Amino acid sequence: MLVKSSIAAAIALSLLSPAQAGTVVSAVNATVLSGGSGETDIADTYNLFGLFTDYVSGVTDYDAYFATNPLHDTAFEGQEWFSNPGTTSASVAYDLGSVQTIQGLAFWNEDGTGVGQLNVLGSTDGISWFNLLSNLTPTNNPFKVSYGADLYNWAPTALRYVRLDMSACPQDISDAYIGCAVGEVAFNAASNIPEPSTFALSLLGLAATAALRRRKDA
Repeated sequence: MLVKSSIAAAIALSLLSPAQAGTVVSAVNATVLSGGSGETDIADTYNLFGLFTDYVSGVTDYDAYFATNPLHDTAFEGQEWFSNPGTTSASVAYDLGSVQTIQGLAFWNEDGTGVGQLNVLGSTDGISWFNLLSNLTPTNNPFKVSYGADLYNWAPTALRYVRLDMSACPQDISDAYIGCAVGEVAFNAASNIPEPSTFALSLLGLAATAALRRRKDA
């Protein structure tokens, strides 16, 4: 009876939609690959400067944090990054410091000189890149209004580097500054917990082992 109950529970769990909890993680470094060194420091896009609500990298729950719609200030100096004047595209590679299982990205698109199109690529070594997401269109945030993040998700993937290829900058062609601009970037790191389907398989294995032992004892 116990074996049958365990198997039934396992099957029920296996039918649940897979979901993996995650924590917010920030980059530890970033390199501007194209678009010039920029008018401001690229570190300002991952050091939490400009965010009204901070998080603790690797600790704060990703879903809970973004459920509060954390906003970014509109002041640019020391809080946002701008590519060189006259550039309509740029590329930045973010280093997470170690290979981690990453399943998404939060992107605060700058309010005045935002990115019109975004491609996201990943890498474990910073040399060979693979596609994660393509042809994204970040929110065109109103000028001088505190702005939230666009959240993008992909299947949990082992990587250390995330590259953002930005183009169609700025979104508002009437803006006096021609360039790409980013407020902040953060990442969704999958927690090391079993998904329901994995847990279900484990229960099935335990149930089968118990059944074999009962048959042998009989």
